[in-house]
Amino acid sequence: MKKTITLLGMLLAFFATAGAQQYCSTTATPYSELVSGKSYAVLVAADKNCGNTTDYSNATFLSGSGTQTAFADAKSLGNDLRGKSVSDSYNWIVTVNEDNTISLQVKGGNYLPAPPNNGQEGGQLSATAGKFTRVESPTDDKTWCMLSAGKVNEETIYFTLGGSDASDASNKLEFWHYGADKDYATKEVAKFKFFELGDVTVTYNYTINGTQVGTYSVKVVSGMAYPTPGNLPDFVTATAPEGTVTEATTKNIEVNISNYPFKFSLNESETPEWGYLTGNISTSGRKILTNGTTSIVRSAANAAYQNSTLNGIADDLWRMVGNPFDGFKVMNKSGKCLVKAASGNGATYTDASTTKSDNLWKVYGGDIIDGADNIDDANKTELMAKAFVLRHSTVGEGNNYLNPAGASGTSIDTWRKRSNGACFLFLEPEFTVNLNTNDNLVASFATLALPFDFKVASSNANDAKLYSGAYNASTGTLDMTAVEGVVPASAGVVIKSDSKATSIVLTANTKSAATALTGNQLVGTTEEIAFSELTDKLVFGVTAQNHVGFYTAGGSDALPANRAYLPTSVLGGNNAVAMNFGGNVTGINAVVKADKANAAIYDLTGRRVTRTVKGGLYIQNGSKFVAR
Repeated sequence: MKKTITLLGMLLAFFATAGAQQYCSTTATPYSELVSGKSYAVLVAADKNCGNTTDYSNATFLSGSGTQTAFADAKSLGNDLRGKSVSDSYNWIVTVNEDNTISLQVKGGNYLPAPPNNGQEGGQLSATAGKFTRVESPTDDKTWCMLSAGKVNEETIYFTLGGSDASDASNKLEFWHYGADKDYATKEVAKFKFFELGDVTVTYNYTINGTQVGTYSVKVVSGMAYPTPGNLPDFVTATAPEGTVTEATTKNIEVNISNYPFKFSLNESETPEWGYLTGNISTSGRKILTNGTTSIVRSAANAAYQNSTLNGIADDLWRMVGNPFDGFKVMNKSGKCLVKAASGNGATYTDASTTKSDNLWKVYGGDIIDGADNIDDANKTELMAKAFVLRHSTVGEGNNYLNPAGASGTSIDTWRKRSNGACFLFLEPEFTVNLNTNDNLVASFATLALPFDFKVASSNANDAKLYSGAYNASTGTLDMTAVEGVVPASAGVVIKSDSKATSIVLTANTKSAATALTGNQLVGTTEEIAFSELTDKLVFGVTAQNHVGFYTAGGSDALPANRAYLPTSVLGGNNAVAMNFGGNVTGINAVVKADKANAAIYDLTGRRVTRTVKGGLYIQNGSKFVAR
């Protein structure tokens, strides 16, 4: 009786993937038409993987590597190669010998061997090629054949599969001999079916915004549809061109990065896409990376990302420069970046290295969450989809992923890939600026200047807007113009909310280059200005009569940092000016010129009033206005 050998725990041997990939045809090549020198994927069926039946739906593909024994895959591997790219371990090169026998060599490795002298078992790949005769299989499907290897004791030697009958295991390819009266065809003897592997080269040049960032080449069978793009980084997808391949060709494919976990710039000259770079998914344990002199991280528990000072927000801004294929330079607004540590696979926070590869970090997603139940955020599904880990572009798998939770000073060590604490998030760099008002004002206000470009965040839910200002000598007012786009660094603006919102949400991720605010005469300061230096500057304020404008500074307080002021030189000698937010007949939105703030108010009958009623129409300084 035929001896069986069960081989378990050998699955890793199947995945030798060196060399260019080839696509497998979906149609079998008749065994009599095999071409010498061509590559084929070989489907194998026998009792050990299909049972004692002619139903070969459980047939699996033959794999081998180097000097190993060849195996028919376990069914559970699901490696149906038809119409897919094939790694070298499934690539069998056929030689048709002069005597019409064939030899089979795994790509980059050895040959299927000749049988042992006793015609039993064996099967170890050999540097010496065995020769096999193609024998028609007595089945309805004539694309199957058996492979015989001579005789021993008047019995024919055939390839068979070792292992248990119809088991879900990888089955070793081996020999056994059979007499003429043996009903072997539908049982023990292995049947083979050959699928041609492509030899027509298709090259995809992957592009982002028209710039080539990667290349993928495969070989397909002429007449096949264009293959599915491969070798794509995590979070990146691409669509194959339409049509069929008839000759070697190169196609440019714009990859889809809509699901990438952050916005990035292909090079440093592009407009930055700034963001907060944080470690840990859960806000309760989150840390934010910052431009610290003694520590690169600070705690940001409960999503308290905003720096304690408006100027300090610049220290928390990061950008990613590069592409998903080569890796990214992780750069702070200060110009410093994460550089591969001199020892180990972690990072130090320092000036960029002159060796480009030292600055590049690859981004990975997939199975990186270590217990979703430990994430306490209501939007954890969204956060998990945007989480990523970083590994240096020159190192391999293992515990080599940056671990912000384990940062020490200006260095970050490494940890395993699957860890919530080692996950990064790249978040919109939003921050809040408070507005001021009182019960008698019809709006809330503030002035602002920052050391970086900014704009109103899309998440801002109120009507607060940014305004530039230009003095109108004919009306004696400061005409205010809404800023629809980006406010440049250091420019001064006024913030106003007609609904008396208490704050405005802004973002440092402007996504477009800032340009000077046309005609803006407001001047911003990101440093405190001493009271003694305010003699030629008007500062924003509210009079006792609740008139809002720019006035000569009173008291002795300095003008705080991140404010806007108006130089007195633009007013032609006036020491106060009101703001005009539209110039309609109702007045200046209840704001009047400061130098006429004490003028008498009359109703439409000409009677002087000391108190106005909201919505009433009144006259002051010869002009009608509606009280707000």
